[in-house]
Amino acid sequence: MTSPTARLEGALARSGRAFGTPALALLHRKEGPLVVALLSLIFTPGRATVATEQMHVEVEDLLAEARAAGHEVPDEPARALCARWVAGRWLVRTLDGDGAEQYHVSSYAAEALAFVDRTQGGRALVSESRIRTLLVALEGLARDARPDRDSQRAALREQIARSRDEIAVAEAELARLEAGGPVAEVPRDRLVEQFDNVSALVRELPADFARVAESIAELQRSIVTRLRQDERATGEVLGDYLDASDSLMRRTAEGRAFSGAMALLRDPHLLAQVDERVRAVLAHPFADDLPPERRDAVQALYSQLLTAVDAVLDAQARASRTITQQLKVHNPLRDRELDIALREATAAMADWFPGSGRTARVEPLRWFERARLGRFRTQLHDLRPDTPPEALDAADGFGDDDVAGALDGLLGMGGPRYAEQTAHAARVLRERGEATADEVFALAPPELRRPVELLGYLELASPGALEDVLGDGDVPASRLGRVTAVRADGSTRDLVVPRVPVEVPGDASGDAPGDDEEGER
Repeated sequence: MTSPTARLEGALARSGRAFGTPALALLHRKEGPLVVALLSLIFTPGRATVATEQMHVEVEDLLAEARAAGHEVPDEPARALCARWVAGRWLVRTLDGDGAEQYHVSSYAAEALAFVDRTQGGRALVSESRIRTLLVALEGLARDARPDRDSQRAALREQIARSRDEIAVAEAELARLEAGGPVAEVPRDRLVEQFDNVSALVRELPADFARVAESIAELQRSIVTRLRQDERATGEVLGDYLDASDSLMRRTAEGRAFSGAMALLRDPHLLAQVDERVRAVLAHPFADDLPPERRDAVQALYSQLLTAVDAVLDAQARASRTITQQLKVHNPLRDRELDIALREATAAMADWFPGSGRTARVEPLRWFERARLGRFRTQLHDLRPDTPPEALDAADGFGDDDVAGALDGLLGMGGPRYAEQTAHAARVLRERGEATADEVFALAPPELRRPVELLGYLELASPGALEDVLGDGDVPASRLGRVTAVRADGSTRDLVVPRVPVEVPGDASGDAPGDDEEGER
């Protein structure tokens, strides 16, 4: 007979393990209410994953709102908070199909959220729907638990008889309705009670599916760890671990339960019925008075099922790929030799270091493989600061006119002359009051009508004017102007530019800069 002390020790051990789980640790922490509130606002029923950067932005915004309302919140940035939640196993960080990082709540956090949600409402814990669900499940369990032929035959006869009675009742009700009888309305309280029961079952789905995905990831890590520690030859290891990769779903209790559920979830007719029945329930007048969050949770049931199934299948595929990749690069002999070498090197360093000096000689470990290094650089970069080149001497044999002509040619091939353009635009605006970029361009001298000068005139456009004209790219002809540009060699080209008003800064001068200023620029 078990002693009272042993019973108490066992109960305390079970209680300690329960409070050590991340779900109860989250609810027990001082910041637990804040974390639960943030996660419930970010991960809504139709939003199972959130991109990493988007998550950080939303957490930062919500923390700012909480501070403004006078609540005590951590001073850490959102990125550090999310990293701490990942370490606490409340958040899971994964990669999507495109390789981008994203967050989703762990099964423990989903369980904590469901618990908090259950304590909010006034739902009756004992109701007809819950008792009926319990009895149906118990009936199926009892039928499957009796392996003898007589019990199975009796259970099937009872089920057939009950089905016949239900069919007779349904046929009588159908005949009554076809005869013009009134539709029997179910009391609103009973509909709300049944809806609460369905909502409770729906709330448990995210945690259940997340637990399956996490069990697969944990199994993958344990298989890879055992693979690295396996001392058998690669050929002997290969068959065992390839079989583990193929039968990944059957190696955990969660995976086996999910495999059984997939037999139902693969039925498209069943999923279509789920969506149709959810719409029918929410279309009833009694659903108008339900809280929005409860309506949203049931409304997202169809998408939740598909998203959760995809997440589990992705976890299975990722685990299989990881195990297969480890098998490709696994070399037990090499890994074992490297491990022994590193251990011996660490032990030798621990013995040598306490008694060594600055100039002590280190004996090489000659059983290490020779390092194959590439060619070292024989010259280093000059660390002295770079100096500008010396000034050019005066061009011997060239007159001032030749030098000026060469300079003009170089300037003619350069970019926009912003200073001269601004001065020209200022003169035009003083004379005309307002003007568009194409009008200012057309009134400019030839040296300021090169094709590249159009960029400078468009940069003088009023703020937002260019975006307003371009819009989505379909610019009407009435907002376009045709101008004739003059190239440096004297040839011309017709161009079409947007008609946008130009503005000149208030301190812009009406005089063009001199040659010396342009040369310095």
